[in-house]
Amino acid sequence: MTDPALISEVNDRGYAVISMPVNAGDPFEAHRRIADSLGLSDACTPLLYRDPEVRAAVGQVGPYNQIPRDTTSVEPWSEMPGQTFHVDGLLEPLGGIKTTVIHCLTQAHSGGATELYFVCDAFTELSSDAKAAQALLHPEALTRFATITESVPARLRATGPAFGMVDGTLLTRFSDGSTELWNTAQNPDLQRALDYLRGPAAEKHRVKVRLAPGEMLIFRNDRVAHRGCGYTNGEQPRRLTRSMYGAAPSNLAPDGRDRPQSSEG
Repeated sequence: MTDPALISEVNDRGYAVISMPVNAGDPFEAHRRIADSLGLSDACTPLLYRDPEVRAAVGQVGPYNQIPRDTTSVEPWSEMPGQTFHVDGLLEPLGGIKTTVIHCLTQAHSGGATELYFVCDAFTELSSDAKAAQALLHPEALTRFATITESVPARLRATGPAFGMVDGTLLTRFSDGSTELWNTAQNPDLQRALDYLRGPAAEKHRVKVRLAPGEMLIFRNDRVAHRGCGYTNGEQPRRLTRSMYGAAPSNLAPDGRDRPQSSEG
């Protein structure tokens, strides 16, 4: 049964935080329940983790994963570095993964927030600089590549625009870290756009969410970039679970009909 209020919150604001009890016997049961509330189909396995070499290296064989994947090697009171802003789905085309769900099982002793960056809002403001905005729309603006194993970077690469319109909606694959290459060579317009997105816009268009155990973060991965902030573990390691979906939350079934709604809706 779908939850129209939750669907609207995720689609309109870009994210939502809800309480979702942890099932000790099945850490991913909550993901299946919330997917039903959001009108989402089955979780999807990103293209990167369908590659046999990558699957063997990281041990991910399905659409759900735990962060970190192996808690046995995490030392008590160890410190973990933060990430850079990115969208999930390193090899996916623009809008390939539309929804990400993160569930907190165990929180860090300190730190560990997820920071959301509303880059589509930032791009809309940048549109006053037409040349800079157009550079972000270029089909070769941004290349993302895997670095999990030595032979992967030469094979697993995806080049495309950083932003673009899909079915009348502005979407993004903005990512800005060690597995990204921006085509700024001889392109001052793109460099100017990046300077804005990395500077003034990043200060204005972001929010931090620190989940407590049993809380779940749902966000539009095709419109909002995110990063995990650094943290310090306690006696037990911080544990999150994650799932990703190729569709946005919707009250409509694939045939265009309204889905049944929850009694609260």
